[in-house]
Parts: sequence; structure tokens; C-alpha cells
Amino acid sequence: MTVFPLIALVTRDREKCRRRIQRVLHRSFQLYCGSIRVLKVADVRMEGRERLKGLRGAMVIANHPSLLDVVMIMAAIPNIQCVVKGGLWKNPFFRLTVEGAGYIRNDLEPEALLQACVNTLKAGNNLIVFPEGTRTVRGKPMKLHRGFANIAILAEADLQMIRMSVEPPLLHKGNPWWKVPETRTEFCMQVCDRLDIGRFLGYRFRSQSSRRIVAFIEDFYAEPSHHGHVGTGPETADRLGAEDRGLVA
Repeated sequence: MTVFPLIALVTRDREKCRRRIQRVLHRSFQLYCGSIRVLKVADVRMEGRERLKGLRGAMVIANHPSLLDVVMIMAAIPNIQCVVKGGLWKNPFFRLTVEGAGYIRNDLEPEALLQACVNTLKAGNNLIVFPEGTRTVRGKPMKLHRGFANIAILAEADLQMIRMSVEPPLLHKGNPWWKVPETRTEFCMQVCDRLDIGRFLGYRFRSQSSRRIVAFIEDFYAEPSHHGHVGTGPETADRLGAEDRGLVA
């Protein structure tokens, strides 16, 4: 933790400081993922890394089965922002880190939080969002909050879809951290297609666009993986068509 205050101290330019701190965090997360693999604590695997090439100003969307999801994603993407607990700003060491990295605090007023997320995307940063707002409950369908969709629409940011899987389960919701499975866990991060936000724009009301995004992503995660390809399944098409005909409020 001492390296981050030092970076902040010697780097006067705020943007340079942000990039340097993000780079150190990125390398630290890479080292962590590598160490748990080398020490055979767990297996860590990524599919579709090539889809991250040139990723800029995109909202990174993922399901959230484990506490380590954010570590894996931030280890894979160097230029990425996230929304973190506002309480970290009360700790002087953590504050220098999260503030220096340009992270967004979650205790802002709703409109201020939305605008901060839009601004960071428009500045060309990637932003990681878990649209459920909490860890995914195993065996239950995802229930998404609509806030992430409004941010993507206002920023006109493409959605980089990521599918996380953890087998056997470890560090999942409702399970104590010390309770580990008998066999070694595999953490898999599947980088899927990038979803063009343009296909959801052009509607009269923002609420129409946001409903379409939420419906699409709920269906995407409800279906089995198709090698990371994003399509329009029949259920999504039916729901979106019903909205177009005015059958969905």
C-alpha cells in the first residue's frame, strides 16, 4: 500500500498519476492471479482474450459468482475504472489509492454517480459494472438494475460482455470464505462479443432503450455459452417486439 502514496507524492500531473496507479494495480492483480495458479490454490483460465484488443471507453458487463471476479477482470484489462465503497475514502492510505486511480465512490447522490460514470466512459476509460449490484445467487436467474443501462445510453458506450464461472463454487454468496471445496476450483473468465450500443439507441424515450438492454442481457446470461458470441435469442426478440407494439409498459 505504501507505493501508492509515493506515486501520488512524486507525480504532480493528475492524469499521469491515475495511469501509473492503475498500471501498478493491474500488475498486482496479474501477480495475484498468477500466484494462486502457480501455488495450485486454484486454476485461473481466460477465453477470448483477443476480444479485449483496443478496448476503450466501453462498459464491461459481467455476472458475479465470486469475490475474485473483479480481480480477474482488472488483471485482464489495464485501463479500467470501477465504483467502490465510499467508506474507503475515510482511510488515508486507501483514499490515496482509490482517489489516485480515479475510482468512483458509491455514496454519491444518484445523479452525481450516474454523471461520474458517464464522464469516465466519455474520457475513454473502461468501466466495470456488475449489473446485479451484488454477487450472483447460484441457480437463480439474474435480476438486473437498470442504472447501468442508463449510463451506457448517456455515454453511448459499447458493452463488453464477460461471462464468469467458478467450479466447484468458492467465495460465492451465502458461503463462508473459509469453506472450501474438496477439489481444486477453476475460475474461468470468458470474454464474449462486444455489444454495439447503437442497436439500442434511437428510441423516443431512454426508458425504452434501457429496458431493451436489460432484457437482452438477462436473456444472454440465462442461456448457455455459445463460444462467447452474442446474438438475439427468441425470448429476447419476443420481449423486445412486445415493447415495440406497446404491450410492455
